Amino acid sequence: MFKKVMSLALASTLVLSAGAFAASAAEAEDAVAANDESAVAADDSSAVAAGDESQVGAGTKIYFDVKSAGWKNFSTIYCHIWRADGTGKWPSWQTKKEVCKKESDDLYSYDITKTGKDNAEEIQNAGSKNLYCVIFSADTQVQIYNTIMNGNCIGDTLYVTGNKIENPKDSNKTDTEAAWKNHPECGPQKVITSTSKVVGTALADGTTDVTLLADYLLDYVSDEGVADTSKTDKTQDLINQLKVSPVAVMSNVKFKLEGFVKEETMTQDVANKKKATIEGILGNCTDPTKGGEKVNTDEIKNAEAKNDAADTSGSSNGGSSNGGSSSNGSSSNGSSNGSSSGSNSVQSGQETTIFFVFAGVMVAAAGVFFLVRRREN
Repeated sequence: MFKKVMSLALASTLVLSAGAFAASAAEAEDAVAANDESAVAADDSSAVAAGDESQVGAGTKIYFDVKSAGWKNFSTIYCHIWRADGTGKWPSWQTKKEVCKKESDDLYSYDITKTGKDNAEEIQNAGSKNLYCVIFSADTQVQIYNTIMNGNCIGDTLYVTGNKIENPKDSNKTDTEAAWKNHPECGPQKVITSTSKVVGTALADGTTDVTLLADYLLDYVSDEGVADTSKTDKTQDLINQLKVSPVAVMSNVKFKLEGFVKEETMTQDVANKKKATIEGILGNCTDPTKGGEKVNTDEIKNAEAKNDAADTSGSSNGGSSNGGSSSNGSSSNGSSNGSSSGSNSVQSGQETTIFFVFAGVMVAAAGVFFLVRRREN
């Protein structure tokens, strides 16, 4: 009788344990399925949101009115974005990450997340700071001129005004001027070109008319203190166009030179040679801020090192306008590991539970078997 009871108990234990095992396994599968469905739902939701073109002015896209440019016979439109101060890592010119999406025959869009997660977040958080430049171009070698962009420009549309601007780096080229429909403060970037012309209207944060001229002089005076007179002879004309004080320019030159030496990107000897030459150039100029009177050379020599730029968040080491054909390295580290790692963590936790349930079944069965054998003996 006892043997029958024990056999029945053993069978019941195994059945119940098997049921518990199956239930636990089912829970694991349900949990994984639920997690996968959540991930898919999230992905689908993102895709729908990103693809909802009725939401112009929201999301992570900027737009280009290609009809206003009058471009013909192109197959691809690109968008090149970079930090105006030349820092950071951004997609290279006309690479896959710069390809725009066709919204209609007249409108193309670019999703800034293609520049990389960190870059996109930085742009979104920039607000009204004019920290970036943007160029739309086509595979037919046409492009717009460097246009200032801030975080508030997300969702806005660039259009071509019809004006032509000399390319800052290649005077043999002219680019079409573009402007934002809703952000007039972010127009064509103001720079001094390679032919010593002032073009553009919008200053990037960290630059002023004074810093533009300071950078220009630093670029065209060699490390040996030798001036490129084909450029530096235009200094007075530039001072008049920019309406800046030669003393203020010298103060900014000294500030920049001190920074180079401190950062160990320039020796003190080189800095001294550049400074002496630029003092001589500015000392022969007149000051439009004082009615055009001759500059006091002592004021030039004794000018206090001062940064004229209100925003010093980025470097302003002259000459880095980073024109359209620049190739900033891409560092887009976007990944889709989130949903898969989530699924793995669920599987791992449920598999641990299953293991302990199964171990319990085996221990219980062994105990019953031991009692039966002992009773028989």
